[in-house]
Amino acid sequence: MLTFAVLGEVRAWRGDHPLDLGPKQRRAVLAALLLRCGRSATVRDLVTDVWGEQATASAVGALRNHVLHLRKVLEPERAAGSPPTVLVGFDGGYALRLPPGAVDTELADRYAAEAERAADAEQARERLQAALALWAGPPLAGIPGPFAERLRAQLSERRLSLLERRLETDLRLGRFAAAIGELHPLSSEHPLREKIRELLMTALYHAGRQAEALEVFADTRRTLIDSLGIEPGPLLTDLHERILRADLAPVRSPVAVAEPVSRVAQLPADIADFTGREDQVRRLTERLTDATGAVAVCAIAGMGGVGKSTLAVHVAHRVREHFPDGQLHTDLHGAAQPGDILGDFLRALGVPEGKIAATPDQRAAQFRSLLDGRRVLVLLDNARDADQVIPLIPGTAGSAVLITSRAAMPELAGASSVRLDEMSEAEALALLGGVVGAERVAAEPDSAEAVVRSCGRLPLAVRIIGARLATRPRWSIASIAERLADEQQRLAVLRTGDLAVGAVFRVDYDQLEPAQAEAVRMLSVPEVEDLSLPGAAAVLDMSRDEAELLCETLVDLSLLDAPAPGRYTYHDLLRLFARELMDPADEPAALRRLLEFYLATMKNVVAVSNPGTRLPEHLSRTRVQGLSFSDGVGAQGWLNAERPNLVRLFGQIARRSVARDSSGVSAELALCADLAWAMAELIDGGPNAQELSRALEELLEAALRAGDRGLECRVRVALGSVLTYSLARMRIGRDHQRIALSLGSDDPGDARLTAFAAQLLAGSTRQGHESAASLAHVERAMRIARRVGDPAIECAALVHAAKTLSDAGRYLESAERARAGWELAEQIGNLALAGMALHEQGAALAFLGDFERGAELCTRAVESAHRSGSQLRVGFALARQAQVCLLVGALDRAESIAAEAVDTVTRAAGPLHRARIMLLHATVLGALGRTQDEQRVLRATAEIVSELEDTHLVHERVDAELEAPVVAILHARLAGAAEAAR
Repeated sequence: MLTFAVLGEVRAWRGDHPLDLGPKQRRAVLAALLLRCGRSATVRDLVTDVWGEQATASAVGALRNHVLHLRKVLEPERAAGSPPTVLVGFDGGYALRLPPGAVDTELADRYAAEAERAADAEQARERLQAALALWAGPPLAGIPGPFAERLRAQLSERRLSLLERRLETDLRLGRFAAAIGELHPLSSEHPLREKIRELLMTALYHAGRQAEALEVFADTRRTLIDSLGIEPGPLLTDLHERILRADLAPVRSPVAVAEPVSRVAQLPADIADFTGREDQVRRLTERLTDATGAVAVCAIAGMGGVGKSTLAVHVAHRVREHFPDGQLHTDLHGAAQPGDILGDFLRALGVPEGKIAATPDQRAAQFRSLLDGRRVLVLLDNARDADQVIPLIPGTAGSAVLITSRAAMPELAGASSVRLDEMSEAEALALLGGVVGAERVAAEPDSAEAVVRSCGRLPLAVRIIGARLATRPRWSIASIAERLADEQQRLAVLRTGDLAVGAVFRVDYDQLEPAQAEAVRMLSVPEVEDLSLPGAAAVLDMSRDEAELLCETLVDLSLLDAPAPGRYTYHDLLRLFARELMDPADEPAALRRLLEFYLATMKNVVAVSNPGTRLPEHLSRTRVQGLSFSDGVGAQGWLNAERPNLVRLFGQIARRSVARDSSGVSAELALCADLAWAMAELIDGGPNAQELSRALEELLEAALRAGDRGLECRVRVALGSVLTYSLARMRIGRDHQRIALSLGSDDPGDARLTAFAAQLLAGSTRQGHESAASLAHVERAMRIARRVGDPAIECAALVHAAKTLSDAGRYLESAERARAGWELAEQIGNLALAGMALHEQGAALAFLGDFERGAELCTRAVESAHRSGSQLRVGFALARQAQVCLLVGALDRAESIAAEAVDTVTRAAGPLHRARIMLLHATVLGALGRTQDEQRVLRATAEIVSELEDTHLVHERVDAELEAPVVAILHARLAGAAEAAR
């Protein structure tokens, strides 16, 4: 049977199973039909209801699409081609055909009518309270459109009228104190509503508080006069006069619902070694003891083992004295039925078995009636969802509810939510010390830190390890840390007695839907820090909308975390648990889909960042399109965000290939090699260069084992690029590039790669006045580039030639090559190469004495580099601009630009580039007479250079970068700084 709710969020169920109604606009369409109570609505009516009078023409199509999806959800078993029977269509419109009572508004009306026909006040109150309990928050919560706004106001008014009737019934039953507690905040919220003031005055009078009742009238009169310029109505005026005369008729004594026990105290024992969580304890304590407003409800959400129950029990003991009528506790185990729990609560509160109501709804009403006017704390542990706990929440102020759940519960209107994450390292160490002894932790601090890191700072895991160590006083912490370091046995180690981290995770996993369980397994395969939504969609082999819905449900269940919008990650131990469930045969396909997504996107990054290149044509084919970008800034931003993931995937695929000792090339290994090649051609190692070089070395080992020359060539080119451009490991980087050159063939892809390797060697063999080797590589790169039709490589080679010739003092030739490079870059629309050509031409002209033209070109180069999105190229352009300013004597401007260049390159490149630009900055500082600042920068530069490999090669490169007019000065200053550092 289908049932629907609009008194809160718009929801639907088939039996007990909740239905996925989709986005807010789709829910708005459904609500507009539900609240017409079976009457039909035209397409125009529904468009106006949801999109308003200014709806565009596309709204009709969107409406029909929403109706199509709703029909699939409401009638999933309907055969194709058969007419719908629930959401039916008419000429020009739609209607819902539902049995009576399928919508909660109809149920509320039925309960209200039953209250009118009730035999006594007690029964009437129970029916009215049952109607009010159907409101789970603001009606049509979050639903857009004029119809929802209009109906939201009507439904809110309906609730307020029912609440007034129920409070009036409370007064007839003599429940004055409880009524006063509800009426005070209501009168503040609705100051012009005379009925509420009338009820409050009546309750105060019968509670023996006549003066306060008269003050309510005086306050009401002032408010009405100030706001509306009118006097109170005749009913309120008459009540005021009767209170003055003290002639209100007495009210009969309330009927006892049950003979309560003296005090219920069901809380589990507090935790003696409770540690940390100070902020959460404070927030929960303050909220639970806040006596104003309605029932205080607090919900603690978080993954299994994170300490939700421990925190809840500790807080409950902190506040128990604020609830003198007792504390109720139950462990819902995620599956307990609310009606059964209510039966247990009613028995604990003293209701005889024969008087406990039969149905869950009746028990809920009985429970609320029993707690009316009392102060009781209800602790609900391990709740499944909001539907499970809503019937267990008292109905009147004074009592409070504390809930723990893996799932977030946004449906609990007015609840204070606390998301509990893993402990900080300090808290986890303190917890470990509390279990095993602080002196034992202090004796092995490094091992203790390793233990809590391996435990993922998860309290349950730390407690398990602490318990094992506490019962084994001769064990060292180092011995357990060593066992935990092995991921293959970590979950097995995290077990003691009946406690096991894996068992806790298994409880969560076993409650998942099949699609959710599969997602938990599949998303654990990539060994990455986190996954973007498009990456997760690729792993799961589904659309992004479907993947987002699935991932967000796992976030709500605390099985995934969302560190940022659209990014998902696991807790370390949860990932290990999920990987143990994964079928190894399914792993390659999941990794291949993710790598194909990355490669397809990387092709788009290359295309927009390096126009004119033919590289994408020579990379592996992909079955997906990947993300697209409108400019280089967006493309580089994506690459910077995803580079850590790519590095981790390179290492993962390499280790898998080596572990299998495969003699062939796997599809995943080939995809990684192509990704590495594409990254290398962007000449931007980024801040992860050390990690990238190690991953590429692992990939190279796997390629050598596979015996594939093309694969080896790709990886060597990428590795050589990172080593020379980012890490200043010149000799070994050049070795990889030279080997790559020797591996080339006549295949167009190999030839294209050979051209790029030659281009890299043109830069890495540049040695001051020794230009022959560099220029030979330039000519080879240009010759092959022309043969394979790749103008981007030809353009880059021209820029390298200009730089080499400038280093050699051949400034006129340098300017000519740079000019040719710029013209080609403009022709293919390549901003990055255009910027590089401009600043090389500008520098050459400045050295030839044309300072004005040189400065102009360098300024344009910086602008072009910024538009390209490459921080490294921005840094290069700024350095050249600062150098030209130094040559023309604009020292203050040169200093500020050089400082900016240092900052930019520090964020984007390795130590070699940073060192040479820092030397330029020091030179400018020296020219300004800022000797102390100059020496400080020189000392820092000397420290960087001294830590690099191939120091003599680095010195030669650093000297050459700054050209003949200043090189002698810099060489002397660098030697002096290095001597001072020693």
